Amino acid sequence: MAPYLCFHQKRRRDESGAPRQACGVIFLCYNFAMQNDFSPGDLADSKYIFVVGIGGSDLASKAVWNAVSLHKGLNKKVFFLEAPDHREYSEIEDLLKNIESQREFTLVAISKSGETKETLETFEKMREILSQKFSDGLADRVIVISTKGSSLWKIGEENKFQTVAWEGNIGGRFSAFTIAHTAVLKIAGVDAGSFVRGGDDMRKLCLESAAERNPAYLLAKEIFDVYKSGVNIWDFFIFNSELEDLGKWSRQLIAESLSLVTPTVSLGPTDLHSMLELYLGGPKNRFTLFVISVKEIAGEVNAQAFENVTSAYKEAALPFEKFELPEINEYEIGQYMEYLIEVVIELGKLLEINIFDQPAVEQYKNSIHNQ
Repeated sequence: MAPYLCFHQKRRRDESGAPRQACGVIFLCYNFAMQNDFSPGDLADSKYIFVVGIGGSDLASKAVWNAVSLHKGLNKKVFFLEAPDHREYSEIEDLLKNIESQREFTLVAISKSGETKETLETFEKMREILSQKFSDGLADRVIVISTKGSSLWKIGEENKFQTVAWEGNIGGRFSAFTIAHTAVLKIAGVDAGSFVRGGDDMRKLCLESAAERNPAYLLAKEIFDVYKSGVNIWDFFIFNSELEDLGKWSRQLIAESLSLVTPTVSLGPTDLHSMLELYLGGPKNRFTLFVISVKEIAGEVNAQAFENVTSAYKEAALPFEKFELPEINEYEIGQYMEYLIEVVIELGKLLEINIFDQPAVEQYKNSIHNQ
């Protein structure tokens, strides 16, 4: 996956002013997603949206949807079907009893490689379930997003589904701003343009700032310094329940990019009643990034718990930082996601590892595909 590094020519400056290699390539490719100018058309009227994908193919759109949908008052239901079991399929079949028209739903299948076994099987099962309800065909209500020529793409063409090319070399954990996620958000009624602008503004802030003013570099340097002293766990402590999936997106980004650092997700205040003894009294090998949007929980127990626990961490001399969103909306979520991507880029350089490679994962995928 190293070819990502070839696309970006702009260099950043280190503390002495000397140029150093930049990896901002990620957002250079992200802009291509908006150039596709995907328009959902009447799919935007869907009340029920079934998204078939797993890992990097759905975590970003899932995180954005679950963060903002409550606050936007959207009258839709989005189901992210990663690897459903019998119970989940039964629940979908029960739900379909209340769907009278094909115009009420959209089925989206997403896979960059188009060969992901779980996605192909789930897509086949969902088409089977929907076809039993709507025997006159699904072509107008199904979208396939994949690489041209992949197995998933061919299924889309053979069944005359709408096919959307996932072009470029950005996939998986770095794909938040690509067509794979912006298309889903548009269908769901989320402001994908604002989401991308938030990320783009953060990208510019990080790329155009000297190291001492680059927020991503400063956090990466802090984590790197404590890592050298034995801190190898990075905990995302979330204090808004609707941001839990944003924590899970963060976890994948770190786990698959920085295999020397173990990411975890904690949810406050719930985990204060199950994990705090470990965090405060256990091994001092954990860096914590507290993530909160105070506006939505002002005056609630969550806000007070946040103040209490950060004070306790300070008193215990535990390494931590806070990321405080002004409010939960598409723009601010985009800011956070690009910020974390930039942090990973900077941390990868400090650790001298290739953040774009994941040989162990690729070996596992190949073994599954060959079964």
